[in-house]
Amino acid sequence: MSARRIVAALLAAATLVLAGCGTGGSSGGSGDGSTEPVRVAHVVSTLFSPLYIAEAKGYFADAGIRIQLQPVKSGQDAVPLAANRQLDVVVAGFSAGLFNAIQSGLQIKVVGSMAVSDGKMDDPPSALVVSKALVDSGQVRSVADLRGRRIAIAGGPGSSGGYLTDRMLRTGGLTLRDIQPVNLANPDMPAAVESGAVDAATTSAPFNVHMERAGTGVPLAVPPAGNKSTGVIFGAHFVTDDRAQRFFSALARGARDLQGDQAKSEENLRILAAATQQDVETVRSLPLYEWLPDLAPSPEDMSAMQQTYLDAGLLEYSEPMDPATFVETRFAAGARET
Repeated sequence: MSARRIVAALLAAATLVLAGCGTGGSSGGSGDGSTEPVRVAHVVSTLFSPLYIAEAKGYFADAGIRIQLQPVKSGQDAVPLAANRQLDVVVAGFSAGLFNAIQSGLQIKVVGSMAVSDGKMDDPPSALVVSKALVDSGQVRSVADLRGRRIAIAGGPGSSGGYLTDRMLRTGGLTLRDIQPVNLANPDMPAAVESGAVDAATTSAPFNVHMERAGTGVPLAVPPAGNKSTGVIFGAHFVTDDRAQRFFSALARGARDLQGDQAKSEENLRILAAATQQDVETVRSLPLYEWLPDLAPSPEDMSAMQQTYLDAGLLEYSEPMDPATFVETRFAAGARET
């Protein structure tokens, strides 16, 4: 398929997806007199806590801008709309589809990171969880024992979860090509692991925590420390918008409120519970991710993700693109100055 046809198909599909989603909330602002909000697509998850903190605490309004939050099922659905000026910002995971879209000509920029893995096995916010029945029977003792087994991945192998799965599999000498990926939504994973429909699952809190506490799953591996597979994407048109830096600086202000012990302040817990439609005590009990205080993007992770998807045969090109062509670091630099 030609690049032009790929772009057209992506735009058509994305428009239908967005039309089927409800419009999210909007925060007020009055600084520059603009009547148009910054349109932000997001996948509802505590992965993207800085967005919810900044919106609820009025940081965007303080910066003189309004935002309109638009929930989507996946970032891949929204990226073409950012390229086509129907959205301004996408906050989501990075997928093989994102890189294919960039290579095919969609005009977007990766400008920031979101959740950062801490690499700790103790109470991880995301993990590769294996069926406890398989562990108890001795069939699975290490990551290497997952060869040929069914592993649930939200969005399939080409999602950011696919990349995380590959990184964890490599600790046992395996890759995505050595397992049977099963595209399954996170909420469906606990039941699938318990019933034996899948042998393991790459998932995040609260679902990994639920399996461990219920005695049906055992964390086998976690993403390596410092890994960044989610982030912030601007449509190319928004990169030059005079609101872009103010938007990003307000977003980073939200990230700074999530550093260290203050991450689980009562105010933050209430905001995150409301944003993700969970009760406060549930959010309190869950492990939270970490975020860079400036939300700086990671060109290194962009290269690593491309290589993973290339090795898995999921990209429509044969050599990794230079991240310098689609990663923009100046907004994080600007946020550090505010």
